[in-house]
Amino acid sequence: MRLRQRDLKTYTVKPRVPVKENDGTTSTGWGESRTIKANVQPAGGKMMSEIYGERLAYMATAYTETTSEIHESDGLCIFVTSEMDPDYIVVAIRRWNTHTVFDLEKVKS
Repeated sequence: MRLRQRDLKTYTVKPRVPVKENDGTTSTGWGESRTIKANVQPAGGKMMSEIYGERLAYMATAYTETTSEIHESDGLCIFVTSEMDPDYIVVAIRRWNTHTVFDLEKVKS
């Protein structure tokens, strides 16, 4: 399946990285941002509703042709600017021959 180029928009991806504080404790933060072109749509369907249940209302699906290194727990800036923390997190990755599908879940503020 080929994705239409006119449907692809530019989004910012930020990898999740461990951050060490001055007192020795570690927490998670966001690394260096990069951009990808993707088609983001609301998540839906019978299979996804069986997998995610009530969480499906807070999920989206991103289709991209890139084979860049995006991992689960990486963040995507969908409705926020690239300077802010991501508003969606990758929860599942499905790779196909010509494209990759990411299941995204809304970050709880």
